[in-house]
Amino acid sequence: MLALIESQLTNFLIRFTYFALIFVLVIAGLGVPIPEDIPLLFSGHLCSKKHSPIADLQREAAESESHKPVQNVPNLYLMMLSGMIGVLMGDSVVFFIGRRGINGQNFVARHLRKVLHSKRRERVEHHFARHGNLTVFAGRFMPGFRSIVFAFAGMSKMSYPRFLLIDGAAAAISVPFFIWLGWHFADRFAQLESFLNRTKHIVGPIILGLLIMFALIYYLRKRRLDQKPEARSQ
Repeated sequence: MLALIESQLTNFLIRFTYFALIFVLVIAGLGVPIPEDIPLLFSGHLCSKKHSPIADLQREAAESESHKPVQNVPNLYLMMLSGMIGVLMGDSVVFFIGRRGINGQNFVARHLRKVLHSKRRERVEHHFARHGNLTVFAGRFMPGFRSIVFAFAGMSKMSYPRFLLIDGAAAAISVPFFIWLGWHFADRFAQLESFLNRTKHIVGPIILGLLIMFALIYYLRKRRLDQKPEARSQ
């Protein structure tokens, strides 16, 4: 079943390229279980003039002298731009779902109701008031928690321009990187995909651990600085 879904996904990306990537990333952002790295990597693979499946179709059409039109190989930078648009659109939808509250029947609202009660909600809002920037930035790199973090950001009344700026800064790191990987290793794409599938269960927790460590250091340092004026006043 998973192989069938991946096959349909790759065919969709081959046929509609930029628009397909935007659409897939939007629905992935809404909680549909599609890892972002797979369509991003494959979209980069499509941009290779030598190894893209679209380039293969063009060569086949030329050899068979077929007059059936074949689309051009996508531009790498336009693909990166499309990836950014898709990611930010999906994240923005989740943000505004959180802004509207947790009483709806959508996927994200139901998840929020499972983990929130009034006191916990107050703590979340207080946390975002103090550490919202770091939390949103880190959330972009946490696939399992991303939607919840962004919904919390909307619920805590973080301003949308602030959210978009921070999320965009994080996406500007991850999105071009994965697309570039797919393009740069297009001649070894199957091996690259296999390697990432083997290592992501290790790399993900390491990245999460590093983010938590940096957040803890930041919190302890800020707390120590806040306590110094109090000590002087005494």
